[in-house]
Amino acid sequence: MKPAVLAVLSIALIATQAGIAGPLEDAVARVNVLNQMVEVQNERLIQLEAKLQNQGLVGLLNQIETLKSEVSRLRGAQEEQTYRQESADKRTKDLFFDLDERIKEISNRPVPVSPSVDSIRLQTSQSLVVSPLIQKSESESETTAYEIAHGLIKSGKYREAIVAFQKFVSQYPSGPLAANALYWIGISQVTGLSNFKAAAESYTRLLEEYPNSPKVPDALLSLARAQIQMDAKDLAQVTLNRLLTNHASSKAAENGKKLLATLN
Repeated sequence: MKPAVLAVLSIALIATQAGIAGPLEDAVARVNVLNQMVEVQNERLIQLEAKLQNQGLVGLLNQIETLKSEVSRLRGAQEEQTYRQESADKRTKDLFFDLDERIKEISNRPVPVSPSVDSIRLQTSQSLVVSPLIQKSESESETTAYEIAHGLIKSGKYREAIVAFQKFVSQYPSGPLAANALYWIGISQVTGLSNFKAAAESYTRLLEEYPNSPKVPDALLSLARAQIQMDAKDLAQVTLNRLLTNHASSKAAENGKKLLATLN
């Protein structure tokens, strides 16, 4: 082939290749840009999913804490109901036992025959009836005052409940329900007022004044929770260790062990 013709063909081929290469480079560039945009969107989706998961976890934890408080309240109410029933049964048994003993004592006494025999018998029977009635009246008044204060908690009137229970403890400091009243004062101070310091003082008073009360394990657990809220985690650990050591078989100790694990 002639050199002139070859030169023309070479120029045409180079021009053709250049015309094809230009659009390919543009397409590749656009694909790279799209890939970068996709990667950016993926990162944003991942961040958004993480935020949603965290928010969902916080909500779930709040629900769990609310359920724990409700379970604790119901458990306390159940324990109190059982205690009141046992106390009522014991009072009834004691009353009949005392009455039986008095009757036996009177029946064994030598009674002289005199015109005043009927009056003596009447006075004796009256003393047997009046004494248990006085005791029963005082016990009923104490139980009624406690139930009124506890009813305020059920109605969500925590401030009124605190005042009522404080009056109850002042009036019946040696009664069987005094420790329970202090426990519910602490619960009301946390739930109604978010006053963790005051609640901690109520639980501490319960532990100091009523160390043998069945409410001691629950008071220790509630005290540790209040201390955590006050950012006194070291004190909370001490309180929880005391709970696990002295009341290992209690239901409160099971929850205390889980709570302690979150502090370590």
